[in-house]
Amino acid sequence: MTTKKTTPAKAATGTKKSTAKTPAKKSVEAAPVVVAAPVVVAAPVVVAAPVVVAAPVVVARADFEEVVRAEAHALARGRGFRGGSPFGDWLRAEAAVLARFTAEGRAVARRNAPSADQT
Repeated sequence: MTTKKTTPAKAATGTKKSTAKTPAKKSVEAAPVVVAAPVVVAAPVVVAAPVVVAAPVVVARADFEEVVRAEAHALARGRGFRGGSPFGDWLRAEAAVLARFTAEGRAVARRNAPSADQT
């Protein structure tokens, strides 16, 4: 009995059928793919309590000037009424009283504005 030898080239071309059994292909179900939506992470939002700002209390110009006059007198008395000038005392007193009124939430009426009882 004579066997034919096949060269590797002929085997690759498929001239001779292979008698080896190929295993049957099993159907493989693909695992379900879960696609997640993008997650947006935002910074925490801090909501502050509403701030109620009351309208400032308006002080009549005459009342403001009376307080400034008393403050200027106190400045002059503090230095023994020596040196300085009444005008300088008035300016320093006016600045101090205006700063104090502003800090307290009070406003000074303008010079030519009608007062509340004249409207």
